[in-house]
Amino acid sequence: MKNMIKRSFKQELLAGILFVAVLPLVVSCLFLIQLFKAKAANDYRKKDLEQAAVIEERLSELFSLLDETAGKLAEDEAIRQALISESYGRRSEIYSLLYGVTGPLRSFAQFDLYSADGLCLYSTGTGMFHKTLPPYWGILKAASARPGKLSLQKTQEENTELLTAARVILSAGGEAAGFVVVSLGEENFEEVLKGVCGSQDGICILDGFFETVYSAGTARREGIGSVLRERRLLGKPLTEACRGNSVYVSALSGTGLYSVLLRPEVFTEDTVRSMYTVLFIMTGVSFLLCLAVSAKMSSHLSRPIRILNTAMQAVQEGHLDTRVQTERIDEFGQLADNFDTMTARLSEYMDEQVAQQKRLNEVQIAMMQSQLNPHFLYNTLDTMKWVAKANHIPEIATLAAKLAKILRTSISGEPFLALSEELELVECYAEIQRLRFGGKFAFTCVLPEELSDCMVPKLIVQPIVENAVLHGLAESDEGHIVVRVSESADENLLLIEVTDDGCGIEETVMEHLNSRDRRNLKGHIGFYNVDMIIRLHYGDGYGLKVGRRPEGGTRVLLTLPKQREAPPGQSGKEERYE
Repeated sequence: MKNMIKRSFKQELLAGILFVAVLPLVVSCLFLIQLFKAKAANDYRKKDLEQAAVIEERLSELFSLLDETAGKLAEDEAIRQALISESYGRRSEIYSLLYGVTGPLRSFAQFDLYSADGLCLYSTGTGMFHKTLPPYWGILKAASARPGKLSLQKTQEENTELLTAARVILSAGGEAAGFVVVSLGEENFEEVLKGVCGSQDGICILDGFFETVYSAGTARREGIGSVLRERRLLGKPLTEACRGNSVYVSALSGTGLYSVLLRPEVFTEDTVRSMYTVLFIMTGVSFLLCLAVSAKMSSHLSRPIRILNTAMQAVQEGHLDTRVQTERIDEFGQLADNFDTMTARLSEYMDEQVAQQKRLNEVQIAMMQSQLNPHFLYNTLDTMKWVAKANHIPEIATLAAKLAKILRTSISGEPFLALSEELELVECYAEIQRLRFGGKFAFTCVLPEELSDCMVPKLIVQPIVENAVLHGLAESDEGHIVVRVSESADENLLLIEVTDDGCGIEETVMEHLNSRDRRNLKGHIGFYNVDMIIRLHYGDGYGLKVGRRPEGGTRVLLTLPKQREAPPGQSGKEERYE
């Protein structure tokens, strides 16, 4: 995948734009969706918990009032005596008392007074006269087992679910004198919970066995009582969402009952699916937009690159006059200007190299022309050597042999020699001059062994020694010429020093030699040629320098780079002549 993208600038640009545009959009949207879901769910959960707390508070307050009211009725002596004696003559008094105590709660519950035998004697409802409840089981049995407390139990009459509460009325001897029974039906719970829930909510009241006592709204439709009872039996969490509804369960303290609130979930699957659909549409639109932008930008950016690439190919083919014409002032415009500058300088450099090579060829031709037909001289001198040996004249034989060696090296095709070979030629030349001038000067060559294999242009020391013999020692009866080879402190430069103890050099001549101006070097063409050859091979930072010695005489210093091999393209095959 990575290699495929790198094959095309357009694909790289598209991948880059997608990475910085579409990817952050998708990640941000996913993060925002999750954050919004969590935030909204948390906010709605707080509201749901507040609503569940209101329901719990209302129901707890209701049962607290019921317990308090039932306690007042159970402790009233007139009611106790009326239930024990079943005195019908006092009925108006008992009803007045019953209605007076239960006045605030009659719209939420029905209050009945039962005798110890389970016969309803007094009631705030209708149709309850002489109704009986068995005292040995059910709610009356539960009330007898818990004297002083209100017992609650689910009952059912004629397909109507009721919640019945009862409290035993004890006689002076501690025996059951009767019962206070409170009944709550569906309409009573609706009255208590009026205005608490909306049409989409559900409320359910469960007893201790998770049997439904009261249910309304979605709680009735979803049968939440059965669902929670099954969850409790299986040990599952009671508050787990049920069919797109959040479930909140609260225990009503002191009653053994539970209130359940059902609230529709904020984010249903349809809602989340819609949000992701919008995200996918936005991503698709962004992708198409990025595709169009990348195509436009790649075309805008790649066009100058193609032009520049074409120009580079033309330069590779040797057309150094190629120029890139553009009106852009951005980075591509700067690149085109730099390319034009580079090709112009490259053309100038090539012209300079051609001119330099031409000058080098001219110098080499001049040096070859100054050798006076070396083939003829070499063959003639070789003949002279053998004639001198045949006639027992060793001086002539030596002169011929030394000169022949110099000529053989000068006409060879090898432009570079090892320093040891170069100085060997210089010694041959010095020996010839010593024989010529009757040994009036001495010659010494100092070459460290570690520098003997350094490569130098051939015949660059001999003209300097010749200059010392012909000019430095011209007026001396005896003198000393020394060639000393050393290296610089950083071991990068090769230093060849030629000194003599002759008459020295005039200031004007020294200035002319150091100026490197050929027009001022009449009579010193060999010096100019050597300096030119060194500079053409190595650059203007190298060459010759002339100076006076403090003790008298002249000092010429040749400075070259220290190299163990000849420069590339400068080696040639040596030619032999017979």
